[in-house]
Amino acid sequence: MSSASDTSQPQLARPGDHWRTAGFALLGVWSALFVVAIGLWVRVAFLSDADTSDRGLVRLAGAPIVLVAIGLLWWAWWSARALRRGGREGWTLLLVLGGVSVVQAILTSRAVLAAPTGAGSTADAATGPPREVVGGLLAVIALGLVSVVVAVLARRSWAAADAADDSTPDDGVSDPD
Repeated sequence: MSSASDTSQPQLARPGDHWRTAGFALLGVWSALFVVAIGLWVRVAFLSDADTSDRGLVRLAGAPIVLVAIGLLWWAWWSARALRRGGREGWTLLLVLGGVSVVQAILTSRAVLAAPTGAGSTADAATGPPREVVGGLLAVIALGLVSVVVAVLARRSWAAADAADDSTPDDGVSDPD
């Protein structure tokens, strides 16, 4: 007969576990976007046939953005590890990225979608911005909103579990009935 310490106990479900797959998927999407942005910068700044002065400007202006993207990639890796361990701190990056992307896309859309004013702008006003721009802005807003909603729901499940832990009496009696 095996003892209680020899038998494997099932792992208890942690708060937010049912949101973990969505969290991994969203972290993967954001990470892929950062890798594409870094790759585009490398291609334009170092591998293109553009004029040397233009490439220097792209290198200079893009370098801080690439450094931020590399930092965010590291944060995404760290967040994925935290989600795998079941830690609630893994959701912070999705909250930050989702919130910033929604705000930035809305601010950008206000400038891009505004009707141009001035002389000779009637033809531009009739055509409006390209469909790709509008579709891209909507995709960024949707990705940001999904990231925020998933992260908030996962973090709320942690808060509910914390409240349940706080409401149980700590008097040594497991079942008051």
